[in-house]
Amino acid sequence: MRRWSVLVLVAVLLGLGLGVGVWAAWVRGPSGLPDPLPVPAGDQEIAWIHTTTGGDTWSLFVIGLKRIEMPADGRPSGLTVDDRRAFPERSTDVPEVVVSRAGYDGKLRIRWYKLSGEATTDRWVRALAARDPAPLAVLGGSTSDRAYDLAVALNRQTDWRGDRPLLFLTTATLDNVYPPNLEPDDHPHHSELRNLLDLYPRRSFRFCFSNAQMVRAVTDFVLQEPSLRPGPTGYPDLHLVLAAAAGPWATLGDLADLGRGPTVFPLQWQDDPYSADLYAQFREYLYETLSGPGGAAGPPRVVSDPAFSVPFSVGGFSRPNAGELAAVREILRQLPPPGERSLVVVPTVSGPARRVLLALAERVPQAGRRLVAVNGDGASANTYYRDAEWAWPARSIPIPMVFFTHDHPFGWDAPDDPTPPPGYRLAPKNTTEEVRLDTMIGRIVADAVFPPGADRIADSADAVAARLRARPDHFFDDRGNRRGESGEYVVVVRPTTRYGDTTPGTPRPEAVIEVYRRAADGRTWRPVPQPTGRPVEVLPDRLDDRGPPE
Repeated sequence: MRRWSVLVLVAVLLGLGLGVGVWAAWVRGPSGLPDPLPVPAGDQEIAWIHTTTGGDTWSLFVIGLKRIEMPADGRPSGLTVDDRRAFPERSTDVPEVVVSRAGYDGKLRIRWYKLSGEATTDRWVRALAARDPAPLAVLGGSTSDRAYDLAVALNRQTDWRGDRPLLFLTTATLDNVYPPNLEPDDHPHHSELRNLLDLYPRRSFRFCFSNAQMVRAVTDFVLQEPSLRPGPTGYPDLHLVLAAAAGPWATLGDLADLGRGPTVFPLQWQDDPYSADLYAQFREYLYETLSGPGGAAGPPRVVSDPAFSVPFSVGGFSRPNAGELAAVREILRQLPPPGERSLVVVPTVSGPARRVLLALAERVPQAGRRLVAVNGDGASANTYYRDAEWAWPARSIPIPMVFFTHDHPFGWDAPDDPTPPPGYRLAPKNTTEEVRLDTMIGRIVADAVFPPGADRIADSADAVAARLRARPDHFFDDRGNRRGESGEYVVVVRPTTRYGDTTPGTPRPEAVIEVYRRAADGRTWRPVPQPTGRPVEVLPDRLDDRGPPE
């Protein structure tokens, strides 16, 4: 019996070895590099380079791309998106979406080339450079670190069959890139930092907003909104009255502080480059704005303390790690008295932000009136909406959260909107930011690849780049960044226990989510009406109330 067991084990191991060998040969191809698909004569390709775990991101991208078939500005698009090979049954097959335009020769093939231990970013770039033709563009950069890898690999590769491809960044927001081989405790001089788009200069285009643009948008909105603006709340001298109750020395201390502006507590997490960059942007812009003309009575009190530089972001669901707890204790020590609202900058993903704000809410009386939290796009709007019950318990976090989105997060299809392709309707079950951003990317790219007045697809990356820079709406600046000061979205999560229907037995929302968009004048913020005709509410255990299934 034991002998047969050994033989079976050996056979299984041989089979696994053969399977791994076959898979490795498929990934590497004859040259030892990954093996991109050929491009049919007359067609062009955009290579979507992403990890093997990017299935959800690819799915949303396909939904957004399919929706470019819908009329735009009241005019038919003339575009057709063939998604029959977008989700192949075998994981080893290359997913592909084919875009064509009526009256044009040639098709645009967008293919997902998957990253793995064998098929790295650098190897995919070298394999694409060896193929004839080269892709028109490489699409990727869903995170800033992946954007960095793509930009470095593309800049390193100079030998292409035709024009060097463009780099299209989707949601990589990092502004400044630190020098390579930087030690964790090093602090580079500002002159040593490089803009992300300068890593692959004149050929990179960023479709999202950058960290600096997000910071300006969130800050401008918070400082214009009376219910969120940091500083004295209610009557201007109310904090002096409250401080007087604590004794004469407290009152004198408050009188000495009359010349300063509001208090800002900026945190950062050292193991997150996104956090470090956003932290620096917030500190600089908040101080500049609050100290400038029309700002506070005096310079803001931007509290700087070593405790606010948290060593790492790993932790549990609700209990802050040691570094986060030290930051919370320092905020409590320096928190102004009741009657003044302070800003807490949490430039990170939802987990660390949740832990810090939960700890503050437990320790600060009336925390929702004394604190406002601000972030960039560290967490999806789904964190506060679809997944709120387990990702953001608003009943336990009464502190308002203000964050940024790159497109309308609740732009569901309304009855009078253009009819979407069958199966691609946007319903109130998920937020819509990523899909709507992908649709915008698809339209902009299609207009450049299928240029107006022509009858065939673009035949060079240089021609596509020229059309992107010459867009009438000046969507990109000279460097390739998306222009700001118009079209940004800011979202406010307002926890509440008093809003909504007070009928006994009717569940009250745990939070109300408001959306605002910056107007074309660059200064005004306008509330965005919801397709449902009512505010977006976060209801406990009532996911089915958010809309019928498709």
